[in-house]
Amino acid sequence: MSKDIAKPETNYRIHMVVFACIAIIINYIDRVNFSVATPTIMETFGITPTQIGLMGSAFFIPYMCMMLPTGYLLNKMGPKKLMSASLILWGLATMATALAYNVATFLCTRVAMGLFEAPGFPTASRVVSVWIPNRERTLASGAFDCCARVGTAFAPPLVVWIIINWGWQTSFVLTGVIAVIFGVIWIFIYHEPDDHPKVSKSELAYIRQEEVVDESGKVKQSAPIPMRKFIFYPRLVRAALAYGCYLYVWNTFTSWMPSFFVNARGFSSTAMGNATMIPYLTAVIAELIGATIFDRWYRAGANLTTIRRTGMAISLIGSAIFIFIAIQATTPFWIVFFLSAFAGISGLGAGNVQAPPVDLAPYGQAGGFSGFYAFGGALGSFFAPMLTGFVIDSQFGYNGGFTLSACVALLGAALFIFNRYERLEARPQEVMEAEASAARKAAQ
Repeated sequence: MSKDIAKPETNYRIHMVVFACIAIIINYIDRVNFSVATPTIMETFGITPTQIGLMGSAFFIPYMCMMLPTGYLLNKMGPKKLMSASLILWGLATMATALAYNVATFLCTRVAMGLFEAPGFPTASRVVSVWIPNRERTLASGAFDCCARVGTAFAPPLVVWIIINWGWQTSFVLTGVIAVIFGVIWIFIYHEPDDHPKVSKSELAYIRQEEVVDESGKVKQSAPIPMRKFIFYPRLVRAALAYGCYLYVWNTFTSWMPSFFVNARGFSSTAMGNATMIPYLTAVIAELIGATIFDRWYRAGANLTTIRRTGMAISLIGSAIFIFIAIQATTPFWIVFFLSAFAGISGLGAGNVQAPPVDLAPYGQAGGFSGFYAFGGALGSFFAPMLTGFVIDSQFGYNGGFTLSACVALLGAALFIFNRYERLEARPQEVMEAEASAARKAAQ
């Protein structure tokens, strides 16, 4: 289809992405709440960095295990019901954290949070895959990715302020309530393109410009690829492992930056809350700028593989460089400056990081592909807090933990670069298996 296609009469695809973005912001406010409260929790309960690292990884064990079932649940429930249930349940788990009083009870609440937050990103990817054409996809994917950074940007000063005035327990109650309320709202505001009561025909045509439409006007669905077969698609596997490296780096940053400021560089709690916000805001601005540039590059004729490789190389190689520089700094200004440079360069290319499963998946199957992709990401997220905590407790300290993160960033860059991002199709044998399975179900 021509890249000069006219803009549609309505823009409800943007509304749907905005709603997904709000869900991701809430997801990350609730998630980062624990990291910001970490210094207070460590002091109050006498918890060590190794124990805090285990709590961080306790979040990612169920988060990781839920990723593959999330693809199945998306196919069965759809994004309307699944995102709503996820928001309400993780909101309740966040509120329950206020009742924790020792390592065991904190571990329980972190496990619950990981379990119920898992559908967030795959569901947002599914929304983008059916509502947004390729020409706008980097910005749309980047928007909800950078909304994770918006949540992490505003959580630190907000949570610190709540802790100072009302205690750490109140911060978990208030942020959990927000998730529950939006979970109820989501069920009424989200619709699929074919079911939306106000979307125009021109917008449907615009959304489907790169898809094959059947005689009834519906997008032709590719035969589903069974989830157990995903591991035999090397491009998807490489992308998932690369995403694991990316999230290892980012979760080391989000999990340990607050305590790095306080315990390694002597910041007060208030100064930490304010300083932590600056790198995240830098990442948000950089990601929106970068995603806009990459979408324009696509419309100018670049292919998706070149765009994804370039974006993630910038993000991860730049991250490795600025992490190493930042840990050499000793004064507050330069510490914040170089960590902001790390966050900015990471964000500049990261509009591409949520796009690979959408690029690779047959139409309507981005939920399953995103679940597998997110599983790879969760592996990196799982190891990041735990390994970093072990290194911090060793003779290498914070510098050693962040240096390890820089090395992982370089590995992730290589995996993203040596990959391709054209859409996959089910192999003929898998098509026959899927059709036979559908026939058996119909017969029953």
